[in-house]
Parts: sequence; C-alpha cells; structure tokens
Amino acid sequence: MAVVIEELEISERFDQDDIRKIREYNAVRYEGMTPAEIVADTKAGAAGLLEIMRKRKMAKI
Repeated sequence: MAVVIEELEISERFDQDDIRKIREYNAVRYEGMTPAEIVADTKAGAAGLLEIMRKRKMAKI
C-alpha cells in the first residue's frame, strides 16, 4: 500500500505539535530509504537553513 505524503504545514507558533508533524512527515518520506540516502537528504535540506543562518550571523560554522 502506497502512502501519500501531504504538504507539511507548520504553524506560526512552531510548537510541540509542529515538531510531531515534522517527525511523522519525515518518517513517511524516509520509508524504504537507506541510511546513506536519509543522511544525504537531511544535509541537502539543511543547506538552505544554514545559508540563512550564516547571513544572519547566527551560525558559528
């Protein structure tokens, strides 16, 4: 049975419920992926966030 992934919606508050939604969303996305594929996907997703943090000088990388 194929699982349909809906677009993830995060609230303005970014509370505990949003974190739960993200975890469930990722669990479905990563189903059937190898650990190496999961790591590569996570790094690719984090690249945009890290760039924003660098611009805001929040990240010390």
